[in-house]
Amino acid sequence: MTRRCDVAIIGMGAMGSFAAVELAGRGFSVVGFDQFAPPHGHGSHSGGTRVYRIAYPEGAGYVQLAQRAGELWDRAAEQLGTQLLHRAGMLYMGPSDQAFIREIEESASTNRLSMESLSAGEVYRRYPAFEIPEGYAGLFDAQAGWIDVDASIRSSHAYAAALGVECLFDQPVKGWDASAAEVRVHLQNETITAASLIITAGAWTGNLLHDLHLPLAVKRKVIGWFDPLVPELFAPIPVFTFPENAIYGFPSVPGLGVKMAEHIGGSYLPHADGPVSAPGPADLDPISAIAAQYMPKLAGAYAEARSRLQRSATCLYTMTPDEDFIVDHHPRFRNVVFATGFSGHGFKFAPLIAVALADLLLEGKTALPIGFLSLSRLSPQISHTTM
Repeated sequence: MTRRCDVAIIGMGAMGSFAAVELAGRGFSVVGFDQFAPPHGHGSHSGGTRVYRIAYPEGAGYVQLAQRAGELWDRAAEQLGTQLLHRAGMLYMGPSDQAFIREIEESASTNRLSMESLSAGEVYRRYPAFEIPEGYAGLFDAQAGWIDVDASIRSSHAYAAALGVECLFDQPVKGWDASAAEVRVHLQNETITAASLIITAGAWTGNLLHDLHLPLAVKRKVIGWFDPLVPELFAPIPVFTFPENAIYGFPSVPGLGVKMAEHIGGSYLPHADGPVSAPGPADLDPISAIAAQYMPKLAGAYAEARSRLQRSATCLYTMTPDEDFIVDHHPRFRNVVFATGFSGHGFKFAPLIAVALADLLLEGKTALPIGFLSLSRLSPQISHTTM
């Protein structure tokens, strides 16, 4: 059995679902595939929330992209009928003379971003949930906030379906092949033929593009949720972060509590299909220690903090060597494009990546400034490889 469409998409998480909406909105027939039923807890989008920020010490190229992505999130909320980006602000806290705070200040200054400086006392008066020591500073970005992951994916799927997109969930892709004229995506019991293909399969992208030998690594990360001792202090707080392993957290969500995780660190996995071990003390104790150190009203002293962790989960980062994304054409097939290697900081860009992928596929280029995310930067010779 063979079905045909204009564009096939492998991977219908955040990037794939928004790409489906973008392409269907431009009038193309789309079929999307996923081996799971997103949102799910197996890949990169598990955990319910993601940070949205504009200041970007990792690279100046991301600032303009984050600003444009914010506009697209606001537009998506109107389009999809539900708020996705919550601009609760983001509070960076750390020693005022160390790189963690200084690099945020430099990113804000260089890119003319509004950033409010707060002393330790001012942080406490505004947000008594945080008890940082003298000598620490706070930087508050009012334009930042958090994104509702599950609502983003569910609503984009629903809107895509309303536009005529066919979503095939719990459908592992066995392989694909392509020519200049068409692409064939092979499932267990059928083959879908399309004019073009997008691959946004997260930690499984390397398997689907094995011919390119992409320098991707899969990293296991752990998330924990605390039941606040003083709940009323933690609902109105911004997204927050401290320098220790770039630990970060979110306002309290009813029924879930305060989510915290470390951005730096984690353990590498041989591949995405292997077993992912459940969170254990080695993962969660450092998070509890930071909660006890800076937020005693969240979970008390260290011993008590460990007992107030009410839930934990894992997610997967797909890492590149330089921790920048890859968004590009397949070197051999101009009708195949892909996005991968989001390295733990890509979700906020999902609606923008969707536009870029659609542009690349349909026009061969995009006006968005994503040249620094090209495949050629990692291995110039890779663009000349063949299957």
